[in-house]
Amino acid sequence: MIQEGRFCPGKPIREIELCKEFNVSRTPVREALRLLQNSGVIKYVPRCGVQVVEMDEKDLLFFTDIRTALETVSTREAASNITPDDIKELRSINDKFLDNKDSDYDTEFHMAIARISGNNCLIEYLKNLHIRQALVKQTIPMKPERYIHSYEEHEAIIQALELKDPELAAKQADIHFHISQVSLQNKLRKYLSEK
Repeated sequence: MIQEGRFCPGKPIREIELCKEFNVSRTPVREALRLLQNSGVIKYVPRCGVQVVEMDEKDLLFFTDIRTALETVSTREAASNITPDDIKELRSINDKFLDNKDSDYDTEFHMAIARISGNNCLIEYLKNLHIRQALVKQTIPMKPERYIHSYEEHEAIIQALELKDPELAAKQADIHFHISQVSLQNKLRKYLSEK
């Protein structure tokens, strides 16, 4: 619901409304909210309740820097473990990403690489970052022209993984995220100037 924009940053999330919508008691709702709070997606504000965190430009760029570092390590490690079936899966996800113009497939693509890396710690950290960055998708969606470029960058990563070249794979991931960060910075400047 947060990813879909039903709960906007700074607006309260009412437990009772969630209980009614999902037809559950407060216990599972409170547990879900606690997990989201631990992930940094929501926060408790005295006398206001729980709300989605607001992120500024600095926060978003920090997240992108951290994600770049983790994704680069993930891709490097995946190169040693990759199988032909993994390559097929990555290409299939990348094709869906381009065909559907849906950034959720971008997340699926990068999480598949993390899974292939076999590093459970990286997987958990990246899941958390993806959840937090999902807040951005609603406010600042991917530009339509960026899909083809991301698709091609993903393909370069796949080719490096197919060669089982850890350094080349890491370099391609770094390039991909560098370009994404420049794109995000441009979108943020435009968004903030229009606010």
